[in-house]
Amino acid sequence: MNTMRWGRSALASFVALSLGLALPLVSTDAFAQGKGKPKEKDKKEAPAAEAPSTAKPVSLKPAELAWGIGWKKLAEIYDKVIDEDYKAKYKKVQPGPEMDRLDAEVAEKKAEFRRTRTEFNQTTTGYDSTPLLTEYSYGNKEALMVFSRGGKTRYFFFIGDKLWKIIDVEKLGEKSRWGKTFDEAVAKVNKAYGVDGRVRDADAANGRPFKEVDWKDAVVQVRAVDWADDQFVIAFQESATVANLPNLRKNKKQDATRVDDKVKDAGRKEPEAPPPPKDPKKNPKK
Repeated sequence: MNTMRWGRSALASFVALSLGLALPLVSTDAFAQGKGKPKEKDKKEAPAAEAPSTAKPVSLKPAELAWGIGWKKLAEIYDKVIDEDYKAKYKKVQPGPEMDRLDAEVAEKKAEFRRTRTEFNQTTTGYDSTPLLTEYSYGNKEALMVFSRGGKTRYFFFIGDKLWKIIDVEKLGEKSRWGKTFDEAVAKVNKAYGVDGRVRDADAANGRPFKEVDWKDAVVQVRAVDWADDQFVIAFQESATVANLPNLRKNKKQDATRVDDKVKDAGRKEPEAPPPPKDPKKNPKK
């Protein structure tokens, strides 16, 4: 079990990365004659096989967070976060009705977080209409919880009641600490990690509907995801669970828009038989 810290700045992690230039084979004679020399624009970087690593391990806050904890333990951790957020308000009130109202407000905040728990059984959820659609599966004991604080929305993902992924969503803009664009935000993460992340274009066929940049350490993979112009999304996920997803996600949810094959067959009309070929003897050429 690895302890993680979550801070105002996204931290990261890491494995070795190798980049090379793919150049065409050209004879030395051709170079001597000035022919066939590759132009600068023709040089292409080979795709990175692994996300790059940095010297510092990925860390998240609060410090009690750990991969593999259950949703009840997570709720207890965030009870403390909520209590901490309300300390200043408690210092300003006296025992009595005002404090009672504050107690009720804190209790509701804690209950509200617990109510965000959504299980992905066989029933479709509203999350299917959000960019989170590819981050979970149905019928595999997966669940999600949501916590919003200080302009950030954090999603917690579980498999078999074990925390394995956290996704933070923050705003981009003039006053955002991440900058105005996705590229500006990624540049800040690159600087914090001391290495440029691996850039991967959107590939819906392989479950990657958005452009991503990623980094990793020995335990955690970090993904910056380009959801939209005004959002910066950074995901932290336990690499061991990611590697085991094919075994953990044995049940595949059928596309809700797909019509059952038997239904399609029942409504299908048999094609009409083609007309018999004409006998040339009956219709001689004139």
